[in-house]
Order: sequence, then structure tokens, then C-alpha cells
Amino acid sequence: MKLVLSLNSQKRLYDYISMGIDTFVLGGQYSFYCPYMFDLKEIKDIQKEYPHIHLYIAVNALYDQHDIQGLEEYLQQLAELKVKGLIFQDFGVLQIIKENQYDFDMMYSPETLNTNHKTLEILQAQGITSAFLSKVIPLEEQIYIQKQLHLPLMLHAHGVEYIAASKRHLLTNYQEASNLSFDLSKQDHLTLQARNSNIEFHIFESCKGTHIFSKTRLYTLDLLNQIHQFDYLYIETLMMSEEEAIEIASLYSDALKSFQNNTYNKDVKEYMNLLYRLKTPLDRGFLFDQTVYKLEDMRKIDNEKRESNH
Repeated sequence: MKLVLSLNSQKRLYDYISMGIDTFVLGGQYSFYCPYMFDLKEIKDIQKEYPHIHLYIAVNALYDQHDIQGLEEYLQQLAELKVKGLIFQDFGVLQIIKENQYDFDMMYSPETLNTNHKTLEILQAQGITSAFLSKVIPLEEQIYIQKQLHLPLMLHAHGVEYIAASKRHLLTNYQEASNLSFDLSKQDHLTLQARNSNIEFHIFESCKGTHIFSKTRLYTLDLLNQIHQFDYLYIETLMMSEEEAIEIASLYSDALKSFQNNTYNKDVKEYMNLLYRLKTPLDRGFLFDQTVYKLEDMRKIDNEKRESNH
């Protein structure tokens, strides 16, 4: 089990490495969303300065036909840089990699679709070599999937959670229609609140479209006894300041070391006290919610609809 961090600042990279973290996810030119967009020169410079670390590049959008030529060139450049892997969801990316016989760890991350081990077994035969489990299923089900597979799996351990996205520039359209003036470029500047609900979400816009994330941060710092069997624990630094990201990475790094030294059960209370002192909104996400719809429930609903139409 190792920590994986989405990198939001190159200048703090040494701090993370000194904690023992050696695997990072970097945003880039073809990322759908990311805390920071690294260009190819920056990626090359990082690899030159820290040749022992593992870099995954987020190529996590669904691409249109007009993107393909540029995407192919970009993937070729990443192959020449010999980065460790790609975080992807569009199978066009996997096809390009296979056709060119590039050597990447292909981590399949479709946000909400990795919800059962059977699908992942089939996709493993098609060329995926690791996967990011869906964040919208209970922890119990995620653990069950992990036990059924011989495939490295990543679990979202801490940070804001994906809610929804659109390729459309919804905030720009709303601004034009409403004649309101607001800054839509900052990731944590605007919030969205559902009607008849007190739950708030971050909403922001980039050149790739509109993105909605939870305002609260998922946390699992006190759950290492349950989640230690996963290969990777992921810390999402989107919406985090550099200082918060450092503090969170340090807490999880120390907790992992404590777990390995068999002192975690004694130390975890202090780790949680330190986490609470950061005064960031925390949440369990879907970890302890039951799945609302099972396959048999959906069949029953479909049958009831058919009967009502006759």
C-alpha cells in the first residue's frame, strides 16, 4: 500500500518525497480537470531532477475526433519521456497506446463505472493494467472488488469528490444570460447549492468545460485497518492550498508508517486531532452508504413500468 498524490505545486515536490511519497499524478495538456497543468518541459525537468519517482499523467477526458491528432502526438511525447503511466477513461487512449506499443501502466479511471470485478476482469484482458475504483459505491463493495481481482487498484483516500461535469461552458452561458458579473476561473471561488438542500458544491470552468466537485473532503485517515489491502491510496489536492496539501500528505504518510510499525491503533486518535485542527470540511462520501439500486431492483422497476404501459 502506497500513497499517490495529485501534484498541485512543483516547488513542494521535495517535501512530499522526503515523506516517502514517490508516486504522483500530474495534470497536463489533455487533462479534463487537474489542480495544476504541467507542460511537457516541466514533466521532463521533474523526471531529470527526481529519476526515482513514478509519474502518472492524467489523460482523463472523453475526446472528440478533432482532438485525436494532437492527442496522438502528446502520447508519443509522453512515451519518449518514459513516464510510469496514464490515468484515462476514453478507450481511444488505450487503442492508441496498443497500436503504438507504448509502455505505460494504463490506469482506467472512468469516475463512476468501476463498480464490479467482472467488468474489470474483462477490461484487464483488453489491456488495462490497473484501475481507480468508483467513488460512489460503499467501502464494503470496494473491498469485495479488491479481493476478487488480481489487478492493482487505487482507492480515493482524501480530498474533494467528483460530482458532475460537462464539456459545455455552463458558467459562461449563465453569466451571459443573467448579465451577472463574477470570476469563474478560480476552482474554489464559486459554490452551487441544490434547491431544498443545504449541501454546497464547488463549481468552476476551464477550457475543457464545467466541473462540479464536493465542497467537503472525503477522509479515510482513521480507516487504515479496513483499507490497507489496496495497492494505492489517492490524495486529491484539487481545491487545496499548498499548505493544506502538505499537512494532509504528512498525516497520511505518518499514519501509514505507524500502521506498518503496528502502532496505528494507539496513534490514530492523535492523527485525527491534527486533521480536525486544519478546520477543513470533512465527509465520508458514499463509503458507508448502501447502494440504492441493485440489478434485481432495476429489473423490478423495468417490469413495473412495462405493466403500467399495457
